[in-house]
Amino acid sequence: MDLGLERVTSLLEALAPNSSLSPPHHSFPIIHVAGTNGKGSICAYLSSIFQTAGLRVGRYNSPHLITPRDTIQINNQPISEDDYQYATEVVKQKDAELGLKATSFELLTATAFYWFAYGRIQTGQNNPHHGHQGMVDIAVIEVGVGGRLDATNVISSPKVCVIASIGMDHGALLGNTIEQVAFEKAGIIKPKVPVVIAPQAEGEKVYQVLLEKAISVDLESDQIVMVKAAHWINEAQEPPSPTAKTAVGHWATLEDGFKFWIPLLGDFQLENAATAIAAIRVLQKSGGESNDSLWRLKITDDAIRQGIKDTVWPGRLQWIEQPDALQEVNGRMLIDGAHNPPAAIALRTFVEGHIASLQSLSPAMPNGRPRVHWIMAFTKGKDIEEMFDILFSAPSKQGSRGPDTFSAVEFSPPEGMPWVSPIDSQEVCDRLTRQQERVHVQESDRLVIQGFGMDLDAALKWVGTERNGDDVVVLCGSLYLVADLFRLLAPQ
Repeated sequence: MDLGLERVTSLLEALAPNSSLSPPHHSFPIIHVAGTNGKGSICAYLSSIFQTAGLRVGRYNSPHLITPRDTIQINNQPISEDDYQYATEVVKQKDAELGLKATSFELLTATAFYWFAYGRIQTGQNNPHHGHQGMVDIAVIEVGVGGRLDATNVISSPKVCVIASIGMDHGALLGNTIEQVAFEKAGIIKPKVPVVIAPQAEGEKVYQVLLEKAISVDLESDQIVMVKAAHWINEAQEPPSPTAKTAVGHWATLEDGFKFWIPLLGDFQLENAATAIAAIRVLQKSGGESNDSLWRLKITDDAIRQGIKDTVWPGRLQWIEQPDALQEVNGRMLIDGAHNPPAAIALRTFVEGHIASLQSLSPAMPNGRPRVHWIMAFTKGKDIEEMFDILFSAPSKQGSRGPDTFSAVEFSPPEGMPWVSPIDSQEVCDRLTRQQERVHVQESDRLVIQGFGMDLDAALKWVGTERNGDDVVVLCGSLYLVADLFRLLAPQ
């Protein structure tokens, strides 16, 4: 992956359709979000809040889930195939004209900025948004890799910079220590732009790097917002809300007493949702200019609550159940794009909590503890041994039901991303077998391991034959694998 800002800057500077218009990356307000885990959820919360407030919001997230155009959304809907092809062709033609040879990600990023700024430039009296079909009121832009040299970092003056939780990932590109990774992520912090910093699992090592960067660009203390996680509200204290009670999720509260419903699963959403709200409050406090009334009047507390409650973020700790459950696995399954050690910790915590809740409901389970059936694929370059140690090193507690199972598969090559490829499923099996021999002396404690190549359907059917009762099925390890599952779920 060829990181850098020269090509994409030159490309964007040349994309304004005429001299009266600013380059696309300077044409609309932006919230810029970096981090390792949680940045996608934070972007989803922010986008939903803005939409609830009546704003036309653009959102750019990567990688895509099903097709590249999924990364470019207006009001939480991917732009149409025709619009995507139109904007892509404009950008590619300009790249060829200038001889820049921009990377695939740079072209995609430029396409998103172009569409958010201009849409299809038209003439006539019925053009929405000042004659620009794609013009947005604000955009939420997620960093691709790192931050400092990421193509999205052409943004010079975002409204707010947000740093989600930072952990080890992309070591070959970002560095082999948490401090090096944090330095790269901190590269989006800009002079005079408030920065919102999510709670950091790695603690002081990360905070120190982020604060040093903020101080180096002369941010004042009131421009550096250190977020504190929200807290779950116990059932006895929950506000009455019949509609929310029937939904997946739970009531939460900030330290100042602000209560809201979180629909996304996992304790880490207490941090992500609180971070999104903190970024919104920075906007609410921003003064001056014509945007003052936009933020203050439209983004109310009610809009924040409803926006958080309505947030959808597919493929992240999501239950697939009736009527969408796959017949092959004989019931509901949990899917998650967890692909690095911090995400694996969160996933393991959630799975163990779910099993504990099952046991609390039926403490005298005649067949022992439910088994967990893992279906996983991994991208080349990932530290899968560390993930194995997180997910599969605990002593066996399955009782008479037997050991957990593990199905290794390979995801389909993602469109437009030739640098991404899966680890061979047999190699995954071999590496997991060695890990199991290392951590489990007793063979009875080891996972039952099977490899299925690129045949996800065969893996699902095998799990279905192994599953018993309330056993838990988890598909994870890569968002590209989650995408393959969604393709199986899609109506033919």
